[in-house]
Amino acid sequence: MKQPSLQRAPRFGIPRLGVFMALIALVVVLAGCVPGGAAMDPGWTVVATHDDTVYAALTTGSVVALDADIGVPNWRYPVATDAPRPGFRLPFARTEAAENTDPALQAVYGIPTITDDLLLVTSRDGRLYAFDRETGVRVWTFQAQDAIIGSATVYDGVAYFGSSDHHVYAIDLETQELVWPTPFRTENWVWGNPAVDEDKVYVGSMDHHVYALDRQTGELIWRTNVNGSVPGRVALNDGVVFAGSVDRRLYALDIDTGDVLWRTEQLGGWVWGEALVHDGYVYFGSLNGQVHAYSVADGSRRWEPVTVEGALRAGPALFNGELMIGTEDGFVYAIALEDGLVVAQGRVNGAILSTPAVWQDVVYVGTVLGEVHALEFVRGVDRQLWKYPSE
Repeated sequence: MKQPSLQRAPRFGIPRLGVFMALIALVVVLAGCVPGGAAMDPGWTVVATHDDTVYAALTTGSVVALDADIGVPNWRYPVATDAPRPGFRLPFARTEAAENTDPALQAVYGIPTITDDLLLVTSRDGRLYAFDRETGVRVWTFQAQDAIIGSATVYDGVAYFGSSDHHVYAIDLETQELVWPTPFRTENWVWGNPAVDEDKVYVGSMDHHVYALDRQTGELIWRTNVNGSVPGRVALNDGVVFAGSVDRRLYALDIDTGDVLWRTEQLGGWVWGEALVHDGYVYFGSLNGQVHAYSVADGSRRWEPVTVEGALRAGPALFNGELMIGTEDGFVYAIALEDGLVVAQGRVNGAILSTPAVWQDVVYVGTVLGEVHALEFVRGVDRQLWKYPSE
């Protein structure tokens, strides 16, 4: 199928967020500023799906559970959801004049984590929030010492997450108490959420290392230098840990020893978003707007990089046998696994900085404008089913 041509839409006055993200990372690596001390920003709109519900944390500081078919809220937190945070106003934010009994969240960057009963959301205020999945009631919070940028990863009733306070935490979801005697300390900020298996917790740090920790005790098993900060989530598949680095490479590490099995050549941009592993190949994006595919076995290319319109901060999702990926310029692409051909594309208003969510035949994306879009792709053409907020 011929790749469709790109049609540019108005930019609505929003600055290029790829530059913004690069500046954040450079501040961290070179100047030592933490996200919690940075100038106020609204965070991102991040989405996750479970059955027929779309869960989203918006740039307005609210959390919503939306009906996946029609985009109507099942619940909203706080009750008046779209009022801006105190002392902060976005020119594009939708507002409602209403009293809030619960405070809005500070900036959220990590995709919500779904358990049987809870929705877990991390925030720049250093809190892990637990909401009742059915009602949206805030059940409890856990306070770290600094901003939490990545999501929490839940395994066997324990939530694992990193913080800008340099630590990796393990919290029992039932008791909200630390599982390890003390959180594990790295040498710099931990922005990406961990990967977890039965024995170990794997996580990257801005100190240029990937760590493997004993899941029961939090003690160090191995650490590997990957020659650059690791701002995103690491991926785990079939005995291999995949970590993207700001040295513009993806690393494949042995889960038992941390040895580098292979690494890519130096790519054209930082590898920030998490990798997707499927049927023996690993797929990921880079900040220079390219999508890559490599063999898990030996690190050989499956196909040449695919260039898209806009930086790729987040990783791809698997959708009907294709890669689905969103870009800083608001494009949504469907890319064939076999040859990297762009088979469909769509466009929404606002940058997409997190991985799309999928349910049945619909793709859901969040944007920096505080919106959630539900898109259906038919014969290579996108159709918007709904948008939240609708106005």
